[in-house]
Amino acid sequence: MAKTLDYQITLYPAHRDGAFVVTQFQMLGSYPEKRIQAAGMDDLIDKVTQFAMEHGESCRAAVRCLAPRKPPGFAKATAELYFNLEDRTGSACGDAAS
Repeated sequence: MAKTLDYQITLYPAHRDGAFVVTQFQMLGSYPEKRIQAAGMDDLIDKVTQFAMEHGESCRAAVRCLAPRKPPGFAKATAELYFNLEDRTGSACGDAAS
C-alpha cells in the first residue's frame, strides 16, 4: 500500500490556442488552492481531477508535494494536467479581420 502524503493543488487559468496550451500567471494573483492527502499516483490524479472539475473553468493544475521526498513517478504524473480547455484559436485574428 502506498504511503499517504500531503499535496497542494493550485489551478491556473489556461486555454488552447491552436496547437499550444497557454497558461496565465499574474504576480500576486489569487488562484483556487486546495491541500489534499493522497496515497499513490492514481489517488492523487483522481483528487486533482475532482477539484478541477468542481472549479469548472479551463485551467492547468499545478501540484506540489509537501513531503521531504517526492514519490516515484510524481513528476511524470503531474507534468501536464489540463482540464476543461477552451479553444480560442483564431479569436483575435477573426476580430482583426472583421
